[in-house]
Amino acid sequence: MPTEEGANTQPTDSAGSKAAILQIIGNVLVARSLAIATELGLADLVHTEPQSVTQLAHATGSHADSLYRLLRMLASYGVFAEDDDGLFHSTPMSSLLESGRPDSFRDLLTLGWQDIAWDTYRQLPHTIRTGETAFDAAFGATFFDYLASHPEANASFDAAMAVFSGPENGIIAAAYDFGQFARIVDVGGGTGGLIAAILSAHPGVHGVLFDQPQVVANMTGVEALTDRERCEPIGGDFFESVPPAADAYIMKRILHDWDDEAAIRLLMRCREAMKTDARVLVIDAVMRAGNAPDPNKFMDVSIMALTRGRERSEADFRRLFAEAGLRCTEIFPTELPSTLSIIEGARA
Repeated sequence: MPTEEGANTQPTDSAGSKAAILQIIGNVLVARSLAIATELGLADLVHTEPQSVTQLAHATGSHADSLYRLLRMLASYGVFAEDDDGLFHSTPMSSLLESGRPDSFRDLLTLGWQDIAWDTYRQLPHTIRTGETAFDAAFGATFFDYLASHPEANASFDAAMAVFSGPENGIIAAAYDFGQFARIVDVGGGTGGLIAAILSAHPGVHGVLFDQPQVVANMTGVEALTDRERCEPIGGDFFESVPPAADAYIMKRILHDWDDEAAIRLLMRCREAMKTDARVLVIDAVMRAGNAPDPNKFMDVSIMALTRGRERSEADFRRLFAEAGLRCTEIFPTELPSTLSIIEGARA
């Protein structure tokens, strides 16, 4: 994902523009090389002590010279570091490829998952021509149906998303006064990481974790709660109904998976269930307008390739809320590294 600074770089001369384009093109090769290094487990091998390329090639069954050239290139980006004796060392970047650490990018970079991404992006021209989802064209199924029928890919996806989602939850819990509510329903809340963070920060609140039955059966995100009875699991289909009479309905990174029609239908289910003075809290990216740098613009194209969803602007959210019989009352940005905002809605 490009940084905001990188996305906003505007070369002023022809040579600079050519170099910038070549760098973008080269990023494809860097990404693939990073995946190969991850698949080979190179970060784990150099974690405890530096290794020569001969040792690494022997340990991974690789061709030594080819492996050296790949490592030399990655080291120029700060992934690994070669010393004067030709030994490769761990770096802060390569450590993020190690197995066994909670913030590892390993699941996102395994070749099995990368191949899914590459096959999807190969169909991106089809999306641009037709508006149809690239993933569906590549695999003959929707993204979530595919994950449901491929448990290994689903596990990799869940683990990869946890790397992004976990650090955000505490930031979100601190960005809004959730303590004003007695009962909060986390709609599509997965294994409960966000609702657990909110309940931990606000001891007087009771939560409901609402998702598909097989999902809420695995409430691993709630394990850190001292009083787990404060979080009730309920299984169901959020397009059919959501648990009634709560004070707030929260949805984190849910609406962006769906097109406008489905998003409005989900918001309407919340409106039907909520108390008169309750709130709907959509926790999603709010894209900046125009040419302003925004990593969520990158995410929007990724979402376009994978699902029928989209990232949205403030105007988009206000329109969706209005069509669902809600009014957008306020938008609360969260602190970095989160790029999400909390969009608050009430009955219109």
